[in-house]
Amino acid sequence: MAMIKKYKVVVVLALAVLAGGVLFLARMYRRDTQALEGFAASYENFDRAMADFSVNQSNDTEVRAIDALAELHAKSDFPLSSLVKNDALIPPAAHEIWDLSGKELYVLDAYQSAIKNKRTDVDWLAPEYGDLAAKRKAAYARFQRLAEIQ
Repeated sequence: MAMIKKYKVVVVLALAVLAGGVLFLARMYRRDTQALEGFAASYENFDRAMADFSVNQSNDTEVRAIDALAELHAKSDFPLSSLVKNDALIPPAAHEIWDLSGKELYVLDAYQSAIKNKRTDVDWLAPEYGDLAAKRKAAYARFQRLAEIQ
């Protein structure tokens, strides 16, 4: 009992440091999961905007798609701590998705612009758009597997 009284301050300090460390790690993990969820939400928003833009070629849907791409770009640049599995593979996968999304939007815009102007030299754009959309969706499926999100 005398020993407990003698080292009471040390024990309390040790518990405080331990609790602080646990809280710090919990906050890091929470920030990581928020970054992953934020990127996934931005991707879903971009996917919906692209679907709308491919069906309805109005300026409003084009602006929505461009805004969604800008948001996706902003959310694709996130650091991850080593608390997350595959922390070295997830950020490059997010950048790949953003890159493919930008190319896909550019090709779709060029294709729709060419159709409006009744140009005939654009037959290669439709398959290119389909290939980019498939690559983007495959890259996102890989991102989901790496980040373990549904």
